Amino acid sequence: MAILLLAFIYISFISLGLPDSMLGAAWPVIRSDLNLPVYTAGIISLTITCSTVVSSMLNPFIVKKIGTGKIVVISTLFSSIGLFTFSHAPSFVFLGLSAVLIGLGGGSIDAALNNFVALHYQAKHMNWLHSLWGVGTTLGSYIISIFIVYPEGWRKGYLVVSAFQLLLATLFFILLPVWNIYEKDNNNKSSNIRKNERKKSLLFASAAISIITFFFYCAIETTTGLWASSFLVNYKHIPPSIAAKGTSSFFFGITIGRILSGFVSMKLSGKKIIRLSLALLFTGIFVLLTDVPQMIYLFGFALIGFGCAPIFPTMMHETPKRFGEDISHIVISMQMAAGYLGSALAPLLFGIVISMIGVYVLPLYLLILLFILTLFTELLNYQLNKKAEGL
Repeated sequence: MAILLLAFIYISFISLGLPDSMLGAAWPVIRSDLNLPVYTAGIISLTITCSTVVSSMLNPFIVKKIGTGKIVVISTLFSSIGLFTFSHAPSFVFLGLSAVLIGLGGGSIDAALNNFVALHYQAKHMNWLHSLWGVGTTLGSYIISIFIVYPEGWRKGYLVVSAFQLLLATLFFILLPVWNIYEKDNNNKSSNIRKNERKKSLLFASAAISIITFFFYCAIETTTGLWASSFLVNYKHIPPSIAAKGTSSFFFGITIGRILSGFVSMKLSGKKIIRLSLALLFTGIFVLLTDVPQMIYLFGFALIGFGCAPIFPTMMHETPKRFGEDISHIVISMQMAAGYLGSALAPLLFGIVISMIGVYVLPLYLLILLFILTLFTELLNYQLNKKAEGL
């Protein structure tokens, strides 16, 4: 049953990625069908992000009351209902209300599953699970592309994903007894930690630094994904058809990188993996600053994706080890919320920057974010080493 539970967790990470790419893929048709201004897509996206942040921050308190298993079932059900109402929305207001449900469901299950996997499974599973999020985003846009050729086909696409989420919620409900076994085991561990290592687990200053690192990592990932193609077209004067492959190369690098980093995590410590990833990130960004053939720029974005790949899952998996299992759910929820904020704010800020300066500053913008990320990563390592030596 434990293996079966892990298998469904893998499937759930695919389902987490499904809605993330659907809005962008379907929006031109949604806007036309409902006669909406172009900018309203940004409002819906921001609504989902804000709801996700709220859900992530509330997650530790809800999990404490009802447990991980039940919150996973309820969150998946919320996502299913949100996608269902989105598929039947007659106006912008209903799209917005549906977006709230989608965000609330996605944020809570994301935080709950990340904490559960960090506590109960090896680092390789965390990396492989996050690689499946990339598979989900690919499938989400593909599902929309299948249905969008039909009149109001986007509604059928959202309906299919809603049905999949409902099926997943049902399966997780059936597996509740297995979740409960893990919950009892974790509660026993937590009580021992509270008695014997309370001082070590409550490293609040270090936890705050860790939360900040998630903000800047996600800022790098989403800014690159959103503006890569614009950089190649408007600054490097690469045809749009080739520039689009730059964005694809970036996400391909993330997906393949997370698959490979699962194997690397069996040999190297989390600290070494993150440092190696930061070096790869710097190398990829440096390529964008050089004057090289077009295809090399695609390689540069792939290298940035490859460097990004292990950072998020590795930092997530290290959380219980760094701060203690009894507060890991709180720290992970805050990390997730910070990551969502970084994903929302950094690309928006860069959009303002390029309107005043130009898209050519993308590598410099990424270098600044990378410098801050590296600074806080090493500060976190210093703090944790200092605390460990003092105990």
